Amino acid sequence: MKIGTIILCRYSSTRLPGKILKPLLGKPVLSYLYEKFSAQVDHPDELLVCTSTDTTDDIIADFCRENEMNVYRGSLENVAERFLQAAEHMNYDYAVRINGDALFVDIPTYLEMKETCRQQAFDFISNVKGRSFPFGMSIEFVKTTFYAAIQEDIQISDRYKEHVTLYLYENEKIGKQHHIKNTTCPALAGLDVALDEPKDWDLYQDIMKQLGQDFYSCDLKEFNLIIELIKDEYKLAGKAWAFTHS
Repeated sequence: MKIGTIILCRYSSTRLPGKILKPLLGKPVLSYLYEKFSAQVDHPDELLVCTSTDTTDDIIADFCRENEMNVYRGSLENVAERFLQAAEHMNYDYAVRINGDALFVDIPTYLEMKETCRQQAFDFISNVKGRSFPFGMSIEFVKTTFYAAIQEDIQISDRYKEHVTLYLYENEKIGKQHHIKNTTCPALAGLDVALDEPKDWDLYQDIMKQLGQDFYSCDLKEFNLIIELIKDEYKLAGKAWAFTHS
């Protein structure tokens, strides 16, 4: 069984353009992500950056080639199609969706889900339902042949084309689905650590300074300790961090 991890990203992000290559403590965000998952895959071709063919994403493709990162390019707007074509191009039996703004994905959870994928015949495995994990720690495994089979339904909606797996959450009886919950640190539910807006940048720098080299192996418990250390600087308001620096 070939399980491939696909990092979906584009350069023209609306709220924080160019974030995927923005230097974070001296290293581009994409480098952190790629290195993080490189340590977890069995073979180099089981990790892939997936961006678009739009000229705005030439910079990502060039960066990947210069740094010996696998890259695939597809539709800018039809992300579901791009994701599927990338998985088929690499002959992945299962494709793992990781968003480019998900720097703090929990590796123990990723490995647990990968083992579940190997041991049981699920079509879709996700840690998103119910948002017991923080926003920005989403992990989704989808069987490639299954995803191809439901493309006709996905392609009728721009929402489904853009959000890749939304169709499966809105149609939970489709396929054999398995949804996992965060029972390790339930207090982290609702925390938003996705790199989405300019104000998130200072949060990311603070967390990365605290983590250091532990970034690559940090689990939910350690991440929770980091959040406790910086909570006086950032206050959790609903499902978003309220930026309080002057």
